[in-house]
Amino acid sequence: MSPRRDAGIALTVFKLVDESTELFEVRPSGQGTYQKAREVLAQYVDQSFSYVDAVVFTVVDTDPGIRQILTVDGRDFAVYRFAHTVEVVVP
Repeated sequence: MSPRRDAGIALTVFKLVDESTELFEVRPSGQGTYQKAREVLAQYVDQSFSYVDAVVFTVVDTDPGIRQILTVDGRDFAVYRFAHTVEVVVP
């Protein structure tokens, strides 16, 4: 169950992404992401990470060029330790 009361914040973020393509990059997940995401969930079994969180962690970890991410779920992103320095931006 999400601690958020509604999807308003997430919808605002989607709107920002749609309107600011020069600031944001949406990337598809690659081969092996599913298995790596499962491994993240198994490693952090004591956390309330979602599958989507685990996919994002996996994609960001495999690309050292990703230095900044925007999320509406700063709590989970504060717990996970990325393989390289990543700034987590929470609106």
